[in-house]
Amino acid sequence: MRLLSRILTALREFAETQVELAERRDLENRPWEEEFLHWAADGELHGSVVPPSGRRSTTRSGWCPGPHRAPDRVETR
Repeated sequence: MRLLSRILTALREFAETQVELAERRDLENRPWEEEFLHWAADGELHGSVVPPSGRRSTTRSGWCPGPHRAPDRVETR
């Protein structure tokens, strides 16, 4: 019984991780949604546009792609 419980816990954690990774991928593929107002996991309010109903610009855990994006390249000559 104990082994079964550990297996089920591991499977649930695996599934939760997969959902988180899929949400992150989806947000990375829609960079314009970073402008929707949202509270990020860092406790800061990000964005400047009220999101349409039902749209989120964070994952369930509060991760958002904004702080993780590479800065725009600035060319200097």
